[in-house]
Amino acid sequence: GSRGNSANSSGSSETSAPDPRRIRTMHHLNTPSLHNLDELCVRICRTLDREHSVLRGSNGLMGQGVDDLEAIHAEKSEQLELLETLARSPEAADEAKTDPRRAQDVREKIERCKQLQYRNHQVFSRIVAAQRRIISALRASDDDISIYDRAGRARDYSKGRLGDRA
Repeated sequence: GSRGNSANSSGSSETSAPDPRRIRTMHHLNTPSLHNLDELCVRICRTLDREHSVLRGSNGLMGQGVDDLEAIHAEKSEQLELLETLARSPEAADEAKTDPRRAQDVREKIERCKQLQYRNHQVFSRIVAAQRRIISALRASDDDISIYDRAGRARDYSKGRLGDRA
């Protein structure tokens, strides 16, 4: 299929509206075949790489990063659902019997998708764990805050003393 067949000058500023070209290109993948499974795996890997970039970015779980992750998650869910449907189809199974080499290539690409998904899950888990540690530290330090001054002496900034300073 052709990729740049429609004008791209308007509508690119709206991230929430689905790209009609993506919908059209996803639609043609609905026919069960090893070729479509292969192409879908390539798309899923690209989606997972975009997700990884957002997760690794400094604003991954804040502001626009959240919106980007939600859009990517919706796209990924749609792609994975289609992948599962195509992979379980009798047509793909029959084609796999007649072209075992191609079927093995598709299995390897599916495995690559799983690896990328696992990588993203690990990054996300580390981010969430770090945020939980920060929240826990902030909650624990509400009662007693000690900060060292330049001379290395601990300064006590407990709730009562903070209230006096405000």
